[in-house]
Amino acid sequence: MQPQRHIVTIVVEDIEAAFSPVSELIHKFAPHVLMRVGYPMRDRNVSVIFLVLEADLDTLGSFSGKLGQIRSVKVKTITLKI
Repeated sequence: MQPQRHIVTIVVEDIEAAFSPVSELIHKFAPHVLMRVGYPMRDRNVSVIFLVLEADLDTLGSFSGKLGQIRSVKVKTITLKI
């Protein structure tokens, strides 16, 4: 499959419980990450992470599926048509 670019939005609703597993997973997929931006909202115990990935659809599915299995984490992906 041809690699494409994707936007991944990750909402971590419980920073203390989920931030470490999310960071470890992002680190495993680091070769595919072109950009990472995080916005912590400590007063609400929430963090939002935006990623731009370059990967095939199988890799994107694996990554987003593993993120979605982490408790208190929500994931949305968009494939760019460029």
